[in-house]
Amino acid sequence: MRRIGSNIRKQISDAKANRITKNIIRYSDDEQPRNDYPRRIVSPVRPAKCCSDETRTMVGATREVDGFKFCYKICQECGHAVRFYFPAIDSTSPAVKEYRQWKRYLVQ
Repeated sequence: MRRIGSNIRKQISDAKANRITKNIIRYSDDEQPRNDYPRRIVSPVRPAKCCSDETRTMVGATREVDGFKFCYKICQECGHAVRFYFPAIDSTSPAVKEYRQWKRYLVQ
């Protein structure tokens, strides 16, 4: 006789680092821009003319999924938010290597 819940497996420590993270940015023109990081960020649908690298500030910590590092950036003036991916320069992740090989294949 098996106990109820005996099929629940313990999570591997690497599984947390490699899991897919859902996007916390919600694009809406009906609501005011709001920063409730890490739960939710409400952003206008389209960027305004004020949106540039100089006006965007990083919100929260840098995260990594499958070797790709990203963070959330919000425009200080209008509140438009984006998920910003850092360039993968010095990485030995298998996912990054596979992506680079794929890009080389497409260029040829």
